[in-house]
Amino acid sequence: MADEGRDDELRLALIFGSEQTGIEESDMEKCNVMLGIPTNPTFGSLNLASAVQLIAYDLRMAIGGHNSYGDIC
Repeated sequence: MADEGRDDELRLALIFGSEQTGIEESDMEKCNVMLGIPTNPTFGSLNLASAVQLIAYDLRMAIGGHNSYGDIC
């Protein structure tokens, strides 16, 4: 905890809404940035685990992650 409060520290929180109701308005007001995952309009939501998996993968790739499959992809 010696580095607590450093200005150069990146802080990130991911908030996921429920499959039925999404994110509460009061939670949205706390967000600096929001994103959505495009889905088929006739089936407007993803399973929460699937949504978390997609966002985690995309975040990993955005910060310089690599393909877990090595040279096969």
